[in-house]
Order: sequence, then C-alpha cells, then structure tokens
Amino acid sequence: MDLKDYLRILRENWLPILLITLLGLGVAAGATALTKPKYTATTQVFVAVGGGDSATEILQGSSFSEKRVTSYVSLATSPRVLQPVIEELDLDTTPRNLAETVTANAPLQTVLINLSATHTDPETAAQIADATAASLIRTVGEVETPGDEREPLVDLSIVDPAGVPTSPSSPRTLLNLALGLVVGAALGVAYALLKTILDTRIRRREDIERITDAPVLGVVAEDKSAEDEPLLTVDDSTWGHRAESYRQLRTHLKFTNVDGGTQTVVVTSSVPGEGKTTTATNLAVMLAESGTRVLLVDADLRRPRVAKTLGVEGAVGLSTILSGQIDVEDAVQVWGDSAELDVITAGEVPPNPSELLGAEAMGRFLDWARENYDIVLLDAPPLQPVTDPTVLAAQCSGVILVCRVDGYNHRDQLRGALENLEATGSRLLGLVLARVPIKRSGYQYYDYQPDAAEPTASHRSGGSRKRARQRSGASVTGMRFR
Repeated sequence: MDLKDYLRILRENWLPILLITLLGLGVAAGATALTKPKYTATTQVFVAVGGGDSATEILQGSSFSEKRVTSYVSLATSPRVLQPVIEELDLDTTPRNLAETVTANAPLQTVLINLSATHTDPETAAQIADATAASLIRTVGEVETPGDEREPLVDLSIVDPAGVPTSPSSPRTLLNLALGLVVGAALGVAYALLKTILDTRIRRREDIERITDAPVLGVVAEDKSAEDEPLLTVDDSTWGHRAESYRQLRTHLKFTNVDGGTQTVVVTSSVPGEGKTTTATNLAVMLAESGTRVLLVDADLRRPRVAKTLGVEGAVGLSTILSGQIDVEDAVQVWGDSAELDVITAGEVPPNPSELLGAEAMGRFLDWARENYDIVLLDAPPLQPVTDPTVLAAQCSGVILVCRVDGYNHRDQLRGALENLEATGSRLLGLVLARVPIKRSGYQYYDYQPDAAEPTASHRSGGSRKRARQRSGASVTGMRFR
C-alpha cells in the first residue's frame, strides 16, 4: 500500500479511530481521577573528606569522596538506614516497603547525594526524606570511622533540607492525558489498518484491480430505489443516472466486438445476488433503444428471474425449446414498443440444466439466434455454485462478469469465478461494477434535463405474444429442436 491507500483508510475509518482515541483519553482521565495523589520531598547531602595539609592530599580526598558516593547511594535504601527511620517516625511499614518509596541518586562528577521520599501526606514525605538523610549520615559515620582514630574518613552533612511539597508529584494529569490521547490514537489507527488488511470483502474498485486487469465496462452507482424497481422506469431510461450507466455499458460492449458479426454474450456473476439479471435486462433495454436487434435469453434454468423482472410470460422458454416441446417462434416474446427487443424466458425448471445447456440443441439455438439478431444476451447462473455459465461461455462470444462493490462478496469468490472462466478458455469481455457507493466510486452524476420533457410511452408490453414480423434475411419457422 502507498501513502494514498493509508490516507484513504484513515478517511474511511475516521469515526472508529476517533472513538478509540476518545476511549483512550477517557481511560487516562479515569485512571488519573482514581489515583490518590502522592507528594515527593527531596533533601540533599554533601560528602566531604577530612582536611589535608597539602594540595595533593586535598585532591586525593576529593577523588576518594567521589568514588565513595556510589556506595553511599546504595546504602541509603538499605535496612540499616531505613529501620531507624521507621522507629523514629513510628511508621507502619517495613524497610523493604519503605525502600520502594525512597530513592537516592548522585549527579555525575559531584559529591552530592539526592534523597527523595514519596508519600500520600506531604509533611510525612518531608519527614521521611530528612530522617533518611540523618540516618545515612550516622550509618556512614559508623562504617567509615577507623578503629584507631577518632575522626571519620568522610564527613556527610545536609546542605538542603527537604521542604513540604505543595503540589503532588503523581498522578501527572497532563502527561497522563497526553499519553492516553497518543495511545488511543495509535490503537485506533492500528484497528483501522488491521480491519482493512483482514477484510476480504470487495468494497471499492481498487480491490478488483488487485485481482484482475480485466477492463471495467460499466459502473452502476448504488441506488436504493433500484431494489424495488430493478428495471429502468420511463423517467430513468430517459434522464436518470442509472440509464446513463447502462448506456455507457452499451457503448463499451460494442467496442469489444472486434471481429464484427453477432455477439452472444453471457451475463453472470460470482455468487447469487450481485445483480446479473438486472444488468442483463437493463442492458438489453438500452441496446434496443439504440436500434440494435436484441434477443434476451434467460439461461438461468435453476432460478430464473427475467420473466418476473420484465413482466412477461414465463411458462415456456429455453428449457422447453431445448427439450423439443415447442418451436422457437412460439417462445419468442416481443417487449417494448420499438419491437427491437425479443425475450425468451427460462421456461419450466428442468432436472438437468447443465446437460440441456451443453447439448447440441443449445448450439443450434445459438446459431439461429446469430442469424436473426445483432446481439444475444444470456442471463446465466453464478459461476461459483454451478458449472452452467462455463458451459454457456464455451459456446458464446464472451462473458460479462457482474460484481457488487459494496462489501457483499469476497475477493476469493471473485478470484474463484475468474479462475473458472480461465480454466475453460472463456473470453472475459469485462466487468460491470454494481452498487458502487457514490462517495467511493469516484464518479459524479449530474442532472441535465430539458425545460419540458416530452411524454414517453411505457416500455412494458401487454404480455406474451408471437413475433409479429419476420426478421430480414431469416425465418424462425420450423426451428423445432428434438
């Protein structure tokens, strides 16, 4: 992923990132509020060596004291020093526990020792610091006094007594809140990145481009009204952005016909529910609108939807043609007023769809369709559940693969569908991206309507009827397959 991808992830997940950041800030604020304030008092002890008569002795004494300071720092938190402090102040604790609240350190290249004590009561903290310093002085005097001399080798003294602190040393409110904010933001960003990496659903065009370099023939934006009315309405077919999307698909599809002649195109998807039937029917309407002779065939012999979508008779159709029960001309239905769109529904659901679609009768049917139409659209079942679409694709000019881009399906499902097509040597004409969220599609739609739109007749026919006129140069009489 590049910088653009990271910025997109942050933009798309700004709300959970913000919530997690606020949660981190809230946890820090709550922990700070529940923490009892503690105060730290500090006293400073100076380490000196007994006086010498010459400069050399003084220098040696100074070097000696610097070396001894490190030992005194460790001695300051020992039980020998802290036990007298407990007894003097009557503290209810042990030397081990008291050592956890007392710290000692020595600045580099100095003979100073800083003793700090922390307690919930500021006065007690100051008393412990001073008492520890006094106890350290006595202890050092005892261990550093030679047996045959009266004067100790070193002399410790308090140079800066501990004062009563006025503000708590912990909790550090601003620091805690800053850490909570930073940690919360980091967790929020990590959540967004992890969610994106682990999410295998197809949510944008880039997800598809990482799987295949197949061209995108059309982009249909998300439209909630399409769920109730999948077929283009009179107004939609004239000015709506959905109609423009299908017109764009129609134009791109014509450019895929590099060899000329009649195109037989299989419209399918990876899994059910991606909008293949909606795409096939609306594309057929747009092709007929341009004067193209179109035959729409419902080749989904398992879950046919074309008859219901177009509002035509579905009792007879492709299955009854292929099984020899009816002539082709008796199954063709004219749809719309332009008489350029013919429909053959699926007919009765057979027990052996794959065998029917792969039989010689299907090949003869396609030959007849090529002779009578400019383009044949076959609405096929999805690629993942069954082999029907690959059987059809092997006999047709190419395949249009419909893919939803709203998180409905997974990348593995699309990858599997593409592998099925590749395994059978089928030609993938391109993809149609369906239900693309407008905010993430990168496309903008504009209304550009005339001042007064002329009334347009409805596309729907009154029902099923035979083809009223003969196609030029071909006849449908006698096309009965047995």
